[in-house]
Amino acid sequence: MNPYCITLNSCEDRQAKTQEALGKAQLDVEFFIGVDARVDQHTLLDRIREKEFLHNMGRPVAIGEVGCYASHFLMWEKCVELDEPIIIFEDDFDINPEMFQNTLNIAEEHIDACGYIRIENADNHDMFYQVRTYGEQRLVKYLKIPQCMTAYAISPKCAKAFIEHSQTFDYPVDVFLRNAWIHKQPIFGVCQSGLWGGNQPSVIGNRKRQGKKNYFVAVMKIINKIKNMTLNLAMNFSHLFSLGSDYKPTKWWKG
Repeated sequence: MNPYCITLNSCEDRQAKTQEALGKAQLDVEFFIGVDARVDQHTLLDRIREKEFLHNMGRPVAIGEVGCYASHFLMWEKCVELDEPIIIFEDDFDINPEMFQNTLNIAEEHIDACGYIRIENADNHDMFYQVRTYGEQRLVKYLKIPQCMTAYAISPKCAKAFIEHSQTFDYPVDVFLRNAWIHKQPIFGVCQSGLWGGNQPSVIGNRKRQGKKNYFVAVMKIINKIKNMTLNLAMNFSHLFSLGSDYKPTKWWKG
């Protein structure tokens, strides 16, 4: 699987750190200059629906979120164009090289069947079931999909589904991902993977609600959250029936 890292112009320090980290894991990464919505003009930026985003998230969209979604979208198109699984990184993380090399082997073994494998560490609140064990590491299927898309492997089939259901941008890209009822793809991960997000300053922008609270927006956010939780639960049941016997639960887990 070819590794690509989404970065931006003028982020040479991040690129150097990324190259050094992945070099320890014997990965030669190719950098992809993503969409910087602060300065770039790109047709994908027109896909944002600000009203729907506001009602889903309870706050206005941060300009960097649109560029982030567009950048991942372009990488999904790259995966489809190559017609082979790829690895996608964002440019701010640290790794345990030995553990992460094992993670890459696990991902390569299962990506064709799984479609999407998250290869960054799980958090304590993550919910999943265990599919298979590899020593201290496990291949898991997420029931509550984590936010953050720092590192993942993706297959062309899954990338096509993400593209098909991203004709409009109504969420941040990681929230789109966690709402599996939209794209219908099961989301797997390696726990623990040996890769975790770094501490560089975010280029996304301010994601906190500002100003006087709008109670209509707050109610719409609650309604949409309940809808998403209900439909995601239904999708989890659907995945239990649709996944082959090799990817059924062997142990339930709440981190």
